[in-house]
Amino acid sequence: MSFTLKLENSRVLKGIVETLASIIDETEFRVTPKDFTISAMDPSRICLLKLAIKKDDFDVFKCSQETKVGLNLDDLDKILKRSAANDSVDIEFNETDQKIKIEMQREGTSRKRTFSLARLDIDIEEIPMDKLLEIDYPSTWVIEPDFLVEAIKDAEIYSDILNVKAIEKQGLIFSSSGQIGEMVYDLNEDDLIDSNINGTSSGSYSLTFLKAILKIASITEKLEISLKSDHPLKMIFNILEGGELSYFLAPRVEEVEFEEDESMDEF
Repeated sequence: MSFTLKLENSRVLKGIVETLASIIDETEFRVTPKDFTISAMDPSRICLLKLAIKKDDFDVFKCSQETKVGLNLDDLDKILKRSAANDSVDIEFNETDQKIKIEMQREGTSRKRTFSLARLDIDIEEIPMDKLLEIDYPSTWVIEPDFLVEAIKDAEIYSDILNVKAIEKQGLIFSSSGQIGEMVYDLNEDDLIDSNINGTSSGSYSLTFLKAILKIASITEKLEISLKSDHPLKMIFNILEGGELSYFLAPRVEEVEFEEDESMDEF
């Protein structure tokens, strides 16, 4: 089993791996003749994600049969950080070598740099992504990622929790409160790219996990968010040059300690 993946622009891949590495330590690359996917849950079971990039979104994509390769994302992140924006990145795996090979070449030159990364034998837990994707959310909207980044930065002055409320015919309210005061950030429906908000839904979510996933904002073309009270926040990132990252974040209860937070176990 083997595969070859190539992207002419390293920026998108760097952004994806940097974001994922801030949430999960190890993961499994799954490459089929049709696509490249990563599914993972963080160690505390607060969030889970799935990255999917179709064959046609790569500049070169070769894979004859499904191949799974376990990797340390922090190590891969360190390697990809050595690439420049105008470098192409070629990722190859051959089961005989049991290593991933990452080759970088600067645009317009013959200069190449090659790194290798040992394959890991890791036990990947079954991710209940299909179950979560089947949940019917009453409120969904498309938003400029920068609006959410701004709300997160405002909220962390007061707390480690962001409260989110969607109200029909009104819009969104982001808020946070603490001993020194509180913050309220209002967006009406005109501020949203698109919206389908029915009734009122609300939830409280960890700023730590929101900040981590929003690292991908700079390479996000469109961000769709869905909210349902007492359910995980659903975020779909459409990535520049192709690819989609689905992210689910379990709700938090502000009055309890972090150890007692909700997790994905019940979903």
